[in-house]
Amino acid sequence: MDYESLHEDNEDLNENFHEDTLINEDLHEHEEILERSSSDDEELSFLNEHSSNSESESFTTNRDILEEKVSEVNVNYPNEAYEDFMTLVTKHRLSNATGNAIIRFFNKHTNLDKSLLPKSTEQGRKYMDKMNQPSLDHQKTSIITYNNIEYYLYHRNLINCIKNIFSIPNIKQDFALTFENLEVDGEKIYNEQNTGMWWKNTEGSLPTGAKLLSLILYSDATNVDTLGKSQLHPIYMTIGNIKNWRRNKPDVKQFLGYLPILSASDNTDKKSSKFKKAVRESFHNSLKILLDPILKSDNGIDLALQDEIFWFFPRISVIISDWPEASSFCLTYKSSNSNHPCHFCLASKDNLNKINLQDNEVELRTHENMITHFEQNSEHSVSIENVYNTFWDFP
Repeated sequence: MDYESLHEDNEDLNENFHEDTLINEDLHEHEEILERSSSDDEELSFLNEHSSNSESESFTTNRDILEEKVSEVNVNYPNEAYEDFMTLVTKHRLSNATGNAIIRFFNKHTNLDKSLLPKSTEQGRKYMDKMNQPSLDHQKTSIITYNNIEYYLYHRNLINCIKNIFSIPNIKQDFALTFENLEVDGEKIYNEQNTGMWWKNTEGSLPTGAKLLSLILYSDATNVDTLGKSQLHPIYMTIGNIKNWRRNKPDVKQFLGYLPILSASDNTDKKSSKFKKAVRESFHNSLKILLDPILKSDNGIDLALQDEIFWFFPRISVIISDWPEASSFCLTYKSSNSNHPCHFCLASKDNLNKINLQDNEVELRTHENMITHFEQNSEHSVSIENVYNTFWDFP
């Protein structure tokens, strides 16, 4: 992923990720687990993504719902009537209200002691979602040892998270598979990711017959008041092929994991270069593990989108972040007083307020020029940290 892929000002995407809503009522149950997460070998069962079909529910961010306890995935319907009912609801795209009317009619005229159908259509949808989910087992990976404390990344498999989104009923109808050139009165329109030049150029670099799979990442460390100011650093993903309005729905957001947060022994340690470097290395080592399936997909991956198999090449298109997070991803200096404070280009701090700069006066940060400075030990001249950036390994 090049630095051009960082779009902090993308309004549609930020709306998806930055809505402040209530934190899950179950958070207090996880406080003890979080306190021992740096040393305990038990898996964190609370990392399961909360999902809902309610259109009024906002995107699942760290300020929203922090993962309910893991429940076992169902493999069969309770009975044949239940299966036939859910098939009817899905095939004909019945609303919850219509489905509930069918349930009431069925229960009234069968006079059974116990209904064969779900209590509500929404409950049936949730049951079906759990049944269709691929394995989302949580993994625990040691990232770094600092001050004799071992820190872990608690995470899910990225490909399984993608498959979970692909398994959503009827998602294909809102899924872009190719570049679309939209113009009105000769004017180019960019209203979806697959109408932009990044998509066109990236798609053109793929083998004949392959499809582009656009991945969007978001992470933001936060304090959780419910846990007595405990800190969490969650990271999430969604798919850019899906239309903007559909990505506003909570079921197309997937929780990837919690990045480890290092603790300094005191203020002196916190300000030390040793601690700061350990924090940066921990961040990028975690990203490398989370995104490893992309690095291993040199020949693409075959994924089932409803009943059809497609040959996809996953690419990270956007990382949504605030300024400090963008600096962490790009390993640029976080101080606005640095010589080159922008994570996108090499404009000097004196030129940041100039709106009439010519193209030849602005040099973009690229894999190539940043790697060159890193290898030549001249990273200070371009305001980047002396830490290897995991994104340099990405196409």
